[in-house]
Amino acid sequence: MEPAGRPCRLVVCRGCCCGTRKKVPGVDHAAQLARLRGLRDGRGRDVPVRTSTCLGICFQANVVVVQPSGEGRARGGRPVWLGEFTEDRLVDDLQEWIAEGGPGAAPLPERLAGHLTSKDAKKPKKAKKKAKDKKSKKLKKAREAEQERLRDDARPGSAAPAGTRADGTDPKATKAKKKDTKAKKKAKRDKKEDKKAKRGKKAERREKKDRR
Repeated sequence: MEPAGRPCRLVVCRGCCCGTRKKVPGVDHAAQLARLRGLRDGRGRDVPVRTSTCLGICFQANVVVVQPSGEGRARGGRPVWLGEFTEDRLVDDLQEWIAEGGPGAAPLPERLAGHLTSKDAKKPKKAKKKAKDKKSKKLKKAREAEQERLRDDARPGSAAPAGTRADGTDPKATKAKKKDTKAKKKAKRDKKEDKKAKRGKKAERREKKDRR
């Protein structure tokens, strides 16, 4: 259980792709990490920073995860993942947000909202030349929808309804859907088997007829 007096915490990806000049050139990664280690919350408390060698979504380096404070967690706050965290001004925005309470306690600043991501984010596939525009629009809409969902999750008092998972899905509905899909597949297989059996019987009758 989250201690009520615990401040916001940060998990900063460093060592694999994040924080390297090869993956993200033109950024003083050491200086950025030093700034993140120097953040304070609204009560003047140090914001603990833990580094991780890899958080899995390397294509969005640098990645920073903001863990809610004890108070924010009690109000429904959940970890907020930020990708492509490379600009100095983003550190300023993060400082202001944490000072106001962070996840679950204060609205996510607009500039940070543009960097929302998740641990399950998928790297966009390169679209084929013919369908490039159509796929790009589809990917853009999907990304906007995902960011809107994550933005809702980051709003104060946005705890998932009772009986749902943290991502908003209903376990019972998911189970029922899987069961229905399984039943449809079985019915389809049975139908194919029936057709196969009928063809076999017809072939057998023709063979008997030819022998006479």
